[in-house]
Amino acid sequence: MAIDTLFLNGVLYAPDSPGATAVAVSNGKVGYVGSDAEARRAAPGGTEVDLGGRLLTPAFVDAHVHTIQTGQVMNGLDLSTASNRDQVLNAVADYARRHPDRGVIVGQGWDERHWPDPRPPLRTELDRAGGGAAVYLARVDVHSAVASTALLERVPGVDGQPGFTADGLVTREAHHLCRTTTDTLFTDSQRRADARTALVRAAQVGIASLHELGGPHLGPQHDIVRVQQVAAQVGIDVVCYWGELADDEVVGSAIGLGVRGLAGDLCVDGAIGSRTAAVRDPYTDSGGHGARYLDVDQITDHVVDCTRAGLQAGFHCIGDDAVATTVEGFRRATATVGLQPIRHAGHRLEHLEMVGTADIATLAGLAVTASMQPAFDAAWGGPGELYEERLGARAASMNRLATLHRAGVQLAFGSDSPVTPLTGWQTVHAAARHWRSDEQLDVATAFAAATVGAARAGQDYDLGRLVVGARANLAVWHPFDTDRADGLPPLDDDHVPDCAATLARGRVIYSDATVVAAAASASDHG
Repeated sequence: MAIDTLFLNGVLYAPDSPGATAVAVSNGKVGYVGSDAEARRAAPGGTEVDLGGRLLTPAFVDAHVHTIQTGQVMNGLDLSTASNRDQVLNAVADYARRHPDRGVIVGQGWDERHWPDPRPPLRTELDRAGGGAAVYLARVDVHSAVASTALLERVPGVDGQPGFTADGLVTREAHHLCRTTTDTLFTDSQRRADARTALVRAAQVGIASLHELGGPHLGPQHDIVRVQQVAAQVGIDVVCYWGELADDEVVGSAIGLGVRGLAGDLCVDGAIGSRTAAVRDPYTDSGGHGARYLDVDQITDHVVDCTRAGLQAGFHCIGDDAVATTVEGFRRATATVGLQPIRHAGHRLEHLEMVGTADIATLAGLAVTASMQPAFDAAWGGPGELYEERLGARAASMNRLATLHRAGVQLAFGSDSPVTPLTGWQTVHAAARHWRSDEQLDVATAFAAATVGAARAGQDYDLGRLVVGARANLAVWHPFDTDRADGLPPLDDDHVPDCAATLARGRVIYSDATVVAAAASASDHG
């Protein structure tokens, strides 16, 4: 066979080929996995790359990303470290001074829970800090935000929408409108630059494929095209979804855009941090049941229409009321179109944080993928943390990773970036260190959910494993200490491996080490 590159003298995570030290890459595919000597004999003439004992694995697949929004935060204001309201306002003022020609200021990540005074900034305070610019600052969960007067004045009728407050804090439909309007204030070149920033960062942490989850409340439909085109330039694989209820026009548009499904951030409810996740019993700290945006009939019809159109259906659902309503919609859709068409369609649910045991059994039977974010548990799970503050004892049964896995539900892990950062090993670490020991996954299972499981959620079946014929999306990791026989990191503390190189379809899309210089040269001419 014609071989582009031979990676030798490595530690390969290849459970189907225990003890393997070499992999050959040909035409973007894995052509051989085994020993160095056998690799040279099987594939003479390839460019040899000495891994120097480094770990080589399948590259990560992030199953839930908002690419342009991630780049907007990276190029705008990251407010995740703000410890009080003044720091938020000072960051806005500093940004406005450094970017006097910027008509819109976007920030994300503020979390008022541990501020001395938990009141979010007022619109009048944003007006002063931003110098009259349109300012949009999303809370950490991106289901509520504070907005300046200059932004709110650009949103006709926002003051009559659910979730509007005169002080500038917006949730629910008012937030969706503000976010949509904010997106119109960026130029095409700015949105493409933001997409590039995010995709380059993904490659730097060992992600060679990701799922872009767009929707009308997140940005214009043309963002799908932007992400696809920029991803092709960067070299990273993307699978795109559009979160809008199906009808003939939407289905036709989705097929024309090449999206994999009408899924992702098609929201049944909001988020727990913003108290907009739909819950059966009131929030412990405030009362109220959150917001449910779709009813069971809408969910049922959407699943039926997507199944018949050959598209994946999927929904954002977090609270127990939203999850139960969504699963009931799947049951009714199955009664309409039949079990096998539903199973074959590969539908998916995002987040699935509060799911009951009976509903887990239904999801397993219908082959619905649970697309989840272990970093949510790491950030907000555990005693005294956000989920317990909002929900009390109910928080103990959230993010049931191991329960879902044991029941046979396919897990797919992602970041929901920019809600939590683009990561690979940190996602695995969070799943392996779930605050409840009975919901922890072993490292190998968590790694599988962040690679092959995430790939399968996007109906990629030649990705995520080091086997002959698989797509050569690979990652090389700088040395680290481990006593695991499979070479994976122990992940028993906060240290995670650093990425030395990332390959997509056999081509180097990121490298920080000379060990892969030869591979980069080979891929440039492959």
